[in-house]
Amino acid sequence: MNNEFICDCPLLKIRIDEGACYDINAVVEKWAKENILKIIEKQFQVRIDVSKAKEVCSTCKHYPFDRKD
Repeated sequence: MNNEFICDCPLLKIRIDEGACYDINAVVEKWAKENILKIIEKQFQVRIDVSKAKEVCSTCKHYPFDRKD
C-alpha cells in the first residue's frame, strides 16, 4: 500500500491507497474497464460491486479522484 495517500473508503469500508481509489474512480467514470478491479479485489481481499460503487463513490470526498484531504 502506498503511504503517501491513504483514505477510508466508504465503498469497501477499509483503508486504501491512492492507486486503488483512482482505479475504482476510473471504472465508475468509465475511463477504465472493470477487469482492473480484480487487482484491488485480490490485494485487499474484497469484492467490488460496480453498481454500488457508482452510488457510494459519487458521495465520497475523493470522487472523482481528488487528492484534497
